[in-house]
Amino acid sequence: MYILGAVIVQDDVAEHFRSRLHGLKPAGASKLHWTESDGSHRLQVVRQLALHEWQGLVVVGVHEPSVRSERRRRLTLERLLVELLAIEVGAVVLESRGPADRSDRAHVDALRARRVLRGVRVDHTPGAAEPLLWAADAVCGLVGRARRGEPQYLDVLLDRVVVVEHRR
Repeated sequence: MYILGAVIVQDDVAEHFRSRLHGLKPAGASKLHWTESDGSHRLQVVRQLALHEWQGLVVVGVHEPSVRSERRRRLTLERLLVELLAIEVGAVVLESRGPADRSDRAHVDALRARRVLRGVRVDHTPGAAEPLLWAADAVCGLVGRARRGEPQYLDVLLDRVVVVEHRR
């Protein structure tokens, strides 16, 4: 599985949402990270997410084990961007992966050249700099947990999260 997700937030509530997410970041950590949280902290995160206005979109890429990780990412990212474009999202911020951002940019350029992507801006930013990326990470994490038999986190937010399975 390769999971990528987005949290779609209206501009007028984004700053308040960021502030509340900042309050969940563990002391000394650069960001809130789902996999580094224990069960009680994950529950706090889910409860905080439930208090805000947002929509989640998660693409679960299901690929053959022989498919390399970067290819799985490209296929899953393409589907995520197409889904976001379909609901008229105008700007997408991806979490920076450092030098690997070049691969994402090249793929986005190729999608634009093929006219798959039009009218959406795609940028990268460091995870520590954008708390809304923490929410997307949490949503991906709770979808992953649900697929592994722990649906309690996703159950709380089920009405806000659309999960698309992508097989290719």
